[in-house]
Amino acid sequence: MSASNPFAQIADRYAGHPDHVQPPLITKAIGEVIPFVSTAGCFIDAYTPTRVAVRLDNREDVQNHLGGLHAAALALLAETASGLVVALNVPSGSAPLLRTMDVSFDRFSRGTVQAEATLADEETEQIQSRRIGRIDVGVTLTAPDEDDTLVSSRLQWAWLPEEKLSQDE
Repeated sequence: MSASNPFAQIADRYAGHPDHVQPPLITKAIGEVIPFVSTAGCFIDAYTPTRVAVRLDNREDVQNHLGGLHAAALALLAETASGLVVALNVPSGSAPLLRTMDVSFDRFSRGTVQAEATLADEETEQIQSRRIGRIDVGVTLTAPDEDDTLVSSRLQWAWLPEEKLSQDE
């Protein structure tokens, strides 16, 4: 990762595009920065400093033995949505890292699932104003256009200067 924030650059690059073309362009750009997002088939539905929504369609490659979305795929959605909302806000020269993940599987998920991670304005300001820090981000996974929670999770993210990541321990 370079000293500038590639996640914020992606948001800036597509900000002026029509709403209906932003999600596929952002999804492709995120997949270039984080290849596993593309490998898993995640789709970025919303991408702002206060809200990121990531969707995964139920297809054979990500199913469990019962035909529902695999638990690891659901955890990936929570990690991706929360990580991107934090990554959009980290100062240039800092990088986000997942510290802890608590995931509760509330209901079986047979179809498409969307994870939504949100931050309050004061939380975005906290991240943007510090080169090092930690924040807990709640994520809810639902079927699109439904209110029933399928998975609830809380993830703790840290961010720190990139040079600390390249130092030998």
